[in-house]
Amino acid sequence: MRRLGTGALAAAVVLSAALPPAVAHGRGEAPGHRVVVDGLDNPRQLNWTNDGADLLVAEAGRGGPECSPDGACAGPSGAVTLVERPGSRSPEVSTPVEGLLSIATAPGGVAAVGVNGVDTTDVPGQYLVAGYDAAGPPMANGSLLVAVQEASDVTSVLAWADLQAAEEELNPDGAQVHSNPYAVLYVDEDPGGAPDGYALVADAGANTVWKVVPDFATQTEEQAPEHEITAWATWPTTALPDGTDDPAGPAEFVPTSLTSDGDGNVYVGGLGSERPGAASVVKFDADGTELDRWDGFTAVTGVAVDGEHLYVSELFGPTPPALGGEPGAEESAAEDAAASADGAEEAADGAAVEAADPGAEEPAQVPGRVVVLHTGDPEGARWGVDVPLPADLATDGRRVYASVNSLAPAEGIPAGAQNPFGAVGGGAVWALDFSQARPVDPVATAGPGR
Repeated sequence: MRRLGTGALAAAVVLSAALPPAVAHGRGEAPGHRVVVDGLDNPRQLNWTNDGADLLVAEAGRGGPECSPDGACAGPSGAVTLVERPGSRSPEVSTPVEGLLSIATAPGGVAAVGVNGVDTTDVPGQYLVAGYDAAGPPMANGSLLVAVQEASDVTSVLAWADLQAAEEELNPDGAQVHSNPYAVLYVDEDPGGAPDGYALVADAGANTVWKVVPDFATQTEEQAPEHEITAWATWPTTALPDGTDDPAGPAEFVPTSLTSDGDGNVYVGGLGSERPGAASVVKFDADGTELDRWDGFTAVTGVAVDGEHLYVSELFGPTPPALGGEPGAEESAAEDAAASADGAEEAADGAAVEAADPGAEEPAQVPGRVVVLHTGDPEGARWGVDVPLPADLATDGRRVYASVNSLAPAEGIPAGAQNPFGAVGGGAVWALDFSQARPVDPVATAGPGR
């Protein structure tokens, strides 16, 4: 599976090392997860603005009215949402970038793809967007876009780095030629100085993390800088003679998430072909040399670091419901989520599912978990909390934020015969509470399957 998106106070938790301050709410806050912002369409990557005060959310959108014979419907519903002061009781929410390409293969915009990743650069008012170029052929145009918010509050967007072209030319994993950029991390080599950074892009389709280095000497007011694209890290793929992936071979890494620590190390989370226990998080130095890794996760779609603690989101963790823990199952859990949109058409007047209330228990069949571990713990103890269909994570050192119900449009997904999850709330960002986290074990790999 190379393309994502088609297809749940009193007790204190004691980790083997000191409890990170972000695992529990501060004084005066009610226990349980807290809604920061809701009404989001397929929220994916989270990132901080340059000053570390405000939170960026990539919204993949909900598709649109332009439909192709194969059922894919596209439209300008992708966006970047800015949440100012997310830790406050009344954060301010705005949309600095909107009107970006979104593609959905199911009614209602379930599991749409589009704006999967976002980060700021060292140029004020500039955003990098991992998604698709509206000028290219649908689903064959993975790109890194540059959006610039001007003084007039008008945002201009241009395609900058053609990742699909890089995949066609380099094809680092030697398998199918497909780009699906899913997360972006801007590395500022000299904060406070002149623009000099570069971008890392986790490309789930190419099974590669690309490095995009701009030549700022070529930048003008009307034109983004020229750039060079290289493969910063890649993972092997077992391919069939026709170049497509071998479902009976080893699980693919499938990079989906990126973050960095204060020492400049980079953490990459991988989906692991959605097989139970096959997903991993790998720690690299700034040059791309592997330093450490943590295995035994299921469908990693987000990572965050806070001191010596690593937070990992498992989209379908600990076991994808469509797989039931058994190798060889053919259906993708993400595709089942999309298929559940058929039930949306049958719902009276398209009845919407209300955004999930973190104070209420999520339906038991809605999968998802966020795990925290101490990176220096030789015993490798892990603790987890239930979070429905989480995508990316972000932490400011006090709180951990998660994009939740990340395969759902703003109104959620109704329960239906083809929906293995039950009713799913609408896309949102939550501040997580780990005070009732429970011990969890790494999941043993089920072996080759899909």
